[in-house]
Amino acid sequence: MNRVCEVLNIEKPVIQGPMAWISTAPLVAAVSNAGGLGILGVGFAPEPFIRDQIVQTRKLTDKPFGMNTIMIPDNLEHITTIILDEKPPVVYADTIAGLDMKLCKKYFDLWHSVGCKVVVKASFIEDAVIAEKAGADVMIVKGWEGGGHVTFEATTVLVPQAADLMKIPVIASGGLADGRGMAAAIALGAEGFEMGTAFMAAVETTVHPNVKKAVIEAGDMSTVITGYCTDEPCRQIKNKLADEMIAVEANNTKAEAAKKLRPIAESSLKKAMAEGDMIDGAVMAGQITALVKKERTSAAIIDEALAEAKEILAHINEFQF
Repeated sequence: MNRVCEVLNIEKPVIQGPMAWISTAPLVAAVSNAGGLGILGVGFAPEPFIRDQIVQTRKLTDKPFGMNTIMIPDNLEHITTIILDEKPPVVYADTIAGLDMKLCKKYFDLWHSVGCKVVVKASFIEDAVIAEKAGADVMIVKGWEGGGHVTFEATTVLVPQAADLMKIPVIASGGLADGRGMAAAIALGAEGFEMGTAFMAAVETTVHPNVKKAVIEAGDMSTVITGYCTDEPCRQIKNKLADEMIAVEANNTKAEAAKKLRPIAESSLKKAMAEGDMIDGAVMAGQITALVKKERTSAAIIDEALAEAKEILAHINEFQF
């Protein structure tokens, strides 16, 4: 049996990435009902919203699902209170950079104590190693191709390193939207797949229609990275907001740019996702958006990709050197 499926008690080794304003109960439940693992994107959300999303998800599915948190001390106390009360099947620990072993061990042990599995997403191999030592059950490594927060290495670089170093299952993230990407990830050593951008155009995604349209219509080189000056760069679809942010970084010192970006970026994600503002709103999609061509159900996104991967792998030995 696939180890990702075995550890997480799911049918198909596909995880839906947590995305603010996108990964809410309808999408999460649809992914879980399709055999994958839906993840609520509630990292910095207020407590009432998080608890309500867990309740709504449980109304829509009896399959395993997860909720994300950010491995930042100020965020972990209140989110852990919710986790200990609600006992979601999976806790998804998002990281940016610089994991602390003691912090990880403390909270991973607490989450495990109520029966939660712990999935960690890292963009640095050093952080992945720390997370495994602290007790993570599954490791996701995300390359810079992905949407939202990114770092500096590609998925094709991170996955084989993680597979060589880790005993727990490794999941590839960043630049995956179809079976070709999945087959490549398997060749690199991954045992599962995380997709985010592909699900932005899912039928069940309750995001503003303008966002789905922007994702589907985006082509090659439609995304840019902004916010390097903040040490938390993000990949998003190029628009007026992105152009403005890039100009600020180009024309100011790092410290000055970081200060000036805050008011520009503030609430920009909500402007796009909830209000449909494609000019001054941020649509955090990955480079793979060029391959997202139409709206499909979550089940179709998962099943068509897995079927394509199996077909490719079945004929891979026909390749001639």
